[in-house]
Amino acid sequence: MLSVTGLNHFYYVRDFTDMRCKHSRVLSVIRERLHREPNDGDVFIVMSRNRRIVRMFSFD
Repeated sequence: MLSVTGLNHFYYVRDFTDMRCKHSRVLSVIRERLHREPNDGDVFIVMSRNRRIVRMFSFD
């Protein structure tokens, strides 16, 4: 369950559809493509190519 209180922003990571990668790869993609620091309390959304799988990352 995702509680939306206290979260800053939601970001959709475009053109990243590889659902096999681990957290470290997603962290590097967030830093490189969005120029954001994942530890700021924001939520990052990643979707699979066919849009059937959605992963949301929020780091404390």
